[in-house]
Amino acid sequence: MKEKEWRKRFKYRGDLSSRVIHLTKGNNSEEAFRRLINILEEKKIYGSTTKKGFICGSKPAVCLQETPLTAIAENLQYEDMMRKEKDGKIRYLGFGVRFQKTFIYKKGGRPVIYDNTDLAEQYLLESEHWRIVKLDLSNKYNLVDWTHEREWRVPNSLGFKYSDCEIILPTSKYYKKFIEYCLINDRIEILRKIRGIINISSVYY
Repeated sequence: MKEKEWRKRFKYRGDLSSRVIHLTKGNNSEEAFRRLINILEEKKIYGSTTKKGFICGSKPAVCLQETPLTAIAENLQYEDMMRKEKDGKIRYLGFGVRFQKTFIYKKGGRPVIYDNTDLAEQYLLESEHWRIVKLDLSNKYNLVDWTHEREWRVPNSLGFKYSDCEIILPTSKYYKKFIEYCLINDRIEILRKIRGIINISSVYY
């Protein structure tokens, strides 16, 4: 199949995406924004580890989501609701970097394997354990299911050029703040070379 034909599948399917997104974390919006800036300044995303994330094995991995923007927006709204109703942990706040799936594949990125962790560790080489994400639907009182994220991972770290990515921002407020940051700090190169800027709040409504 030629790439042009491959892309047609995504063009006519709202549940699929030809891109993957790395969302930054933080205890608040300012912290998540600062982490995004750090990623762009270094042009590199460092992988999470077993200690700092939920990565199996000894090899760090960069986590991304294969979900379309509409699904990302819906999930962000859901997490916001959960924080307000149950005082839940902050995971994502709408800041991130978006890449073509073909770019990530060439960097060694692959879809994760959702399964019982102990079982997956038996049939995968130890060098591939970074791809495992726990899935356990056996106990109705303690379900573990992250399949909605359609996660991909890149082993170790992910280096990139500005022309490889789009930037995700949660609101027009942070769009303006990002532009201002680039102008004040002599980062015009970012604005000139990135593939685009997406205001995720415009997807909500």
